[in-house]
Amino acid sequence: MDINKLRTFLTIAKYGSFRSAAEKLFLSPRAVSKQMDQIENELGVKLFNRQKNNTSLTKLGTEFIVTAEDIVNSYTDAYNKIQMESASDSNKIILGFSSQNQATFVQQVFEKFLTENPDVQIELREESGKRLQAMVAANRLHLAVTPEYEPDTNHDAAIGVKKLVEDEMVVGVSKLNPLSKTESIDLELLRNRPVLYYNNSESTYLQDVFYKKYDGIFSKRQIQRVSSIEQRDLLIAIDRGIGFFPRPLASVESTLNPMIKFLNIDNELNTYYSSVLIYNKKEDNPVVRQFIASFK
Repeated sequence: MDINKLRTFLTIAKYGSFRSAAEKLFLSPRAVSKQMDQIENELGVKLFNRQKNNTSLTKLGTEFIVTAEDIVNSYTDAYNKIQMESASDSNKIILGFSSQNQATFVQQVFEKFLTENPDVQIELREESGKRLQAMVAANRLHLAVTPEYEPDTNHDAAIGVKKLVEDEMVVGVSKLNPLSKTESIDLELLRNRPVLYYNNSESTYLQDVFYKKYDGIFSKRQIQRVSSIEQRDLLIAIDRGIGFFPRPLASVESTLNPMIKFLNIDNELNTYYSSVLIYNKKEDNPVVRQFIASFK
């Protein structure tokens, strides 16, 4: 089965529509639809319920997400292994990141290094935080930038860690909500609100993180995954839920989301947040080692 068609399928599942997937993949909606026709014909089943203004996954389509992810991940691992071997004698760094937020930290970290080393090439891979750690440990990536929600997070023994930023989480509330008129808030006042989080896979990792961090103030059922950052932020902006954001990015988020107010959390809870750079301690690529050595 064509790997690009599987990636298109996963993009539709992630963003919720053919049109959104087409925009993300720089394809026409017609091309996306044709690819999905071909996958359905190859499998002999319907993956989508298609209506004039709406497309949703069938039960089989939802179940196929796991299989498609396994195939794409296996291909990606093999491809990255080849790329890592070919990069061993070149000025190439293969870097993973887990979200748009981490992409901001990547730019901050690499700005000086790339300015001083213009011949270095960066190849990017977007994956979940857990998968990034596994890929770095297995030498499938040189480096990765990923968030952590505990001050003493355990890592594979092969992984080295450098903290990029260390701060706290704040809560984002719609300016349409009267509770947004203050600068800080007791989370108990938001107890009945949906808590929206973004994850680029079907993982419930962040649901578990937020449930534990906020000491059961929110039920697990309230803590809901959204398939794109844009959708999460828009739902918060129109007061369909709340979200937790890294404080270091609050000013950037305020510019991107003018209808969201970012409030400090009054409760005595674990609001810890950090973004870290991870690398393999046995990394022998000279360019990667040069970057790690230059990191302050």
